[in-house]
Amino acid sequence: MANKNCGGKRLLGNQQTFNTHLPKLSIITVTYNRLQELIETFASITSQTYYNIEYIVIDGSSQDGTVDFLRTNDDKISYWVSEKDAGIYDAMNKGALAATGDWIIFMNSGDKFFAEDTLAKVAEYLDNSLDVVYGGVESVVNDKYGYRTYQRKPYELSLIWREIPSCHQSVFVKRKLQVQYPFDTCLTWCADHDLLSKLYVARYRFQEIPVIISRFDVSGGASRDLLSFTRERWIICRRYFGKSFYKDWYFLNEYKSFWLQKNIISKIRVLLPSKWIVALRKYRGIY
Repeated sequence: MANKNCGGKRLLGNQQTFNTHLPKLSIITVTYNRLQELIETFASITSQTYYNIEYIVIDGSSQDGTVDFLRTNDDKISYWVSEKDAGIYDAMNKGALAATGDWIIFMNSGDKFFAEDTLAKVAEYLDNSLDVVYGGVESVVNDKYGYRTYQRKPYELSLIWREIPSCHQSVFVKRKLQVQYPFDTCLTWCADHDLLSKLYVARYRFQEIPVIISRFDVSGGASRDLLSFTRERWIICRRYFGKSFYKDWYFLNEYKSFWLQKNIISKIRVLLPSKWIVALRKYRGIY
């Protein structure tokens, strides 16, 4: 029996095609029971001034009205499906397989492009000789310490052994490579870092561009398991860049720092003035 929880312009038979030299961009949103965040991401994507795009939504069988929202917007989404998956990276792999564009970017529920002309600016740099194109990000924090934003340029590519150059919301990858090298679904936090490391050591061509691409809320970042996050990055480092005393020492120190933060510093923090906390977090790059 055909899956009734799917739709979009592609299935309606009115997918628009363009006779253009401009690259076709596949924007993929993965979501699960995050209707309000999906609506915000949808608005950001559909307001882009660049027209040669396809928009794909992979929903993990949400029960919060997401499917009704997707059905209502069939004419604005190229393809969507709502079905159970094995986690976020499995869903992102499904999205890549459904894509037909030249380049892929993942903008999951809650993520937004920095401005309405972001894709138009990025498209100017999407040379066919390149494989990975990445730019900056603006992080938004709205918590008990107040509302604030931070713009960050990508990390130096030579530091990819320890840091992803930019978050996946600011990275475009050639579709054929994204399909050829799917995300490792055994990883929980860092499969995007794993993929870029794999492409880097295989000598695919990376290009940083002077564009702030994405804007997303990291207010809930404290809920991330930073110890597990560090362990995964350490695994990725050894997987692609080998063992070394210096690299192991780096991750051991970071692991120790996060352990202290989780078990000791968090208990002291409640005694400090809010402005001190904001200044310290900004200094350490922890928003």
